[in-house]
Amino acid sequence: MALMSQRKPIADVLKDDTLSVKRRRQIEQVQNIRQFAVSRLKLPQNNSYTSFVELKRKAITWNIVATPKYSVSPIKTCFPILGCISYLMYFSEARAQREAEKHKILGHDTHIIDSPAYSTGGRFDDPMVSTMFRGGMNSIAQIVFHELAHQKIFKKGDSAFNEAFATAVGEQGTILWLERNHPKRAKAYLDYLTKKKQFFGLLLATRKELKTFYEIDQSDSKKEKGKQRIFASLDNKYSQLKQSWGGDKRFDGWFKKDSVNNAKLALIGIYYKKVPEFSKKLKEFNYDFEKFYQFYSLKK
Repeated sequence: MALMSQRKPIADVLKDDTLSVKRRRQIEQVQNIRQFAVSRLKLPQNNSYTSFVELKRKAITWNIVATPKYSVSPIKTCFPILGCISYLMYFSEARAQREAEKHKILGHDTHIIDSPAYSTGGRFDDPMVSTMFRGGMNSIAQIVFHELAHQKIFKKGDSAFNEAFATAVGEQGTILWLERNHPKRAKAYLDYLTKKKQFFGLLLATRKELKTFYEIDQSDSKKEKGKQRIFASLDNKYSQLKQSWGGDKRFDGWFKKDSVNNAKLALIGIYYKKVPEFSKKLKEFNYDFEKFYQFYSLKK
């Protein structure tokens, strides 16, 4: 409610003479992205992202995922309206940290990721927020398409479907938007997606390896040793992958931010495991988004 009370119509924001040139261009670009989302991607045409909030912080939400010590399956939390979800979203970093501490006391692996955007699934008119601009224009487009996709289709109690579906729409939509509006940037974005697919493929393979290993009937001490061995192997495999890219370090932060654990791999499973499936289906429909949405609507 505090966030919503700060919303200002875009038209009023752009009339403000104190608005920086950089911020003005960013907001105008989002307006272009929003129009493309409706006309080409057939995403909802409503009042989402028609208002703006300037924030003095690095993120809008902090999402926490937790797993048992020897599991890569996220611990779910259930709510009356949303159903069961695989992660919790907080608008306060301090509250997210307190939730993480509760899990750590219980011996769970935890991971917190700060997010530049969020979605209420169309229940409210979500504003454009300044945290969305912390990346480049490719990132902004992907964020807007991702969050609007949540408004298009949302399966109650299935976080893996919802996040992967929105991620696929965000990625494929950004490719189309760049090809139309910034063709010179499209090639670089496709290169990024290729490397991202390889990197996340490595993470998903490690997640699968851990899942199989944890299912073996053995002592916790053996599980711990195996867990550390598999994570060490992941680090080595990433080094080899990076060499094949010519030393590209864009994913190094995944390892440096905090210790690699089950929860970080669980989050990748939630957001990305089903993305190739959705991307493939979009291609089968020749990027006809209306047919794509109808296909998954009928599968609800």
